[in-house]
Formats: sequence, C-alpha cells, structure tokens
Amino acid sequence: MRSVKIFQDSCIPSSQMNLIFESRIIWRDLANWIRAYLVSVYAGFGNKTAVEEKIKSILLKNTNIISLIFGEQSAEQYIGLITEFISTLKSLIDAQINGDADAVNEYTNKLYENADKRAAFASSINPFWVESEWKNFLYQFVQLTIDQSATFLNKEYTKNIEIYDRILNLTNKMGDYYSQGLINYLTYSK
Repeated sequence: MRSVKIFQDSCIPSSQMNLIFESRIIWRDLANWIRAYLVSVYAGFGNKTAVEEKIKSILLKNTNIISLIFGEQSAEQYIGLITEFISTLKSLIDAQINGDADAVNEYTNKLYENADKRAAFASSINPFWVESEWKNFLYQFVQLTIDQSATFLNKEYTKNIEIYDRILNLTNKMGDYYSQGLINYLTYSK
C-alpha cells in the first residue's frame, strides 16, 4: 500500500525541474547511442570506443539524477545494474556475430534477469514507479534492441528501420513515465 502525502504548497526548484526535463530524453539518447554502437560494430563505421564513452556519459548523467533525488547509495546500485546491462548486451552482440546460439540464449536470459532487477530497483526507490510497468518497458526495450542487432547482422535494413522506429516510440513512453515519476516523487513525497 502506497502512502502519499497531500500536495501542500510544494514547489520543485527550477534546477530539479531542469534535471527532470533532461531525464525525459535519457532513454531516447541511450537508444540512439546503442544504435550508433551497433552501426560501428556491424558496419565498421565510426569509432566504437568513442561511442562506448558516449553511452557511459549518458548513464553517468542518469546516475547523477538518481544520486541527487534518491541518494548516493541508490545511484551506486543503479550504476551497477545499468553497467551489467551494457556489458551483457555487448557480449550478446559478440555472440550473435560469432553465431554462438548457446551464448546468445545465455546472454538473452541475463538481459531479462537484469531487466527484472532494474524494475525492482526502480519501484524500491520511488513509490510512483510500478515494478510491473518498468518490467514491461524494459522487456520491450531488451527485445527490440536484440531484434535491431539481429537485423543489422542479417542485413534486413527495412525491418531494422521499423524496429528502430518502435524503439524511439517506446523510449518516448519510458521517458514520460520516468520523468512523471520523478515529478510525483518530488511533489508528494516530501
């Protein structure tokens, strides 16, 4: 049962509102840079290391938001979970390229386990984030990202574009849910 304090002259400082606004686009940024990583891996285009650094900077930005709002301990938990996600995703991509079906299955399962952990984590730090909602979002994100990688591997570029469009639509919804949860937390949980 969630207990929510009644809104009583709450005001979110503009600095926090700016962070909330930025947080809305973090999921889209992550999707875009994961795509750039896939392009660098499959097409040999660009600098894979530079793309990896950009992904890390996006994750650091989100870690800073979590630290500011939920505390350093929560931020440390988050960075562990999201680093595990990125590392496992990279391993899955390598397994796809190498045609190792057993490893692909193993890493796919690990990605879904990580999604479960991240959904549980989100709901544990913010009563306005529902675990089942995050699980639904993260499962879709994992599946679409795996599908996107497979379409690059199989040179199914039309299908790849369709999947990328679905990822962008999903990340818009994720960003809205994420930022609304932050607003609700800051407004009603004080």
